[in-house]
Amino acid sequence: MPRVAPKQRLASRALVYIELFAGLLFAPLCSGADVSLEYSVKAAFLLNFTKFIEWPATAFANQQAPFEICILGKDPFGGVIDQIVLGEMAGNRALIVRRLGEASVPQTCELLYVGPELKDTAQTLSELPPGILTVGEGNRFLRAGGMIAFVIDDRRVRFDISQGAAEKAGLKLSAKLLTVARLVSR
Repeated sequence: MPRVAPKQRLASRALVYIELFAGLLFAPLCSGADVSLEYSVKAAFLLNFTKFIEWPATAFANQQAPFEICILGKDPFGGVIDQIVLGEMAGNRALIVRRLGEASVPQTCELLYVGPELKDTAQTLSELPPGILTVGEGNRFLRAGGMIAFVIDDRRVRFDISQGAAEKAGLKLSAKLLTVARLVSR
């Protein structure tokens, strides 16, 4: 069996991720009655965001610390997100999911999904330490200081990015991620 050069393996792996993103991007949603399909797609996006963003070393307590995906507010994902991240890694870190109460401001999460029902999103986001990717719903979330906002466009789950907010938090977004976003703002 021929050996594949590391650069070719990386390019091949990147192509698989892009294809996965494209598949999720263009997967049509059922009518509003099937919310679970929408949040299954969003959960898969959350997992894939971990592969296309570089976190500063200071975002983690130590070399063995897991990569934490946190859900602030009401959990719209149910057990789907737990199934999607089961056995997955973000770099060399195990992925775990934590659900937080509405009043707590997380200090150790690397990816924070903020539910749309949260009362003062802008205040909550302003209290976060650097190194936390914030993901929420709609343009209002980006205006409040969020980094990635899910939107429904022609019955498909898409996302918009505030690159400026991510950079301010010390996160580096892959060009591949920026390419598949519906909209990228500074």
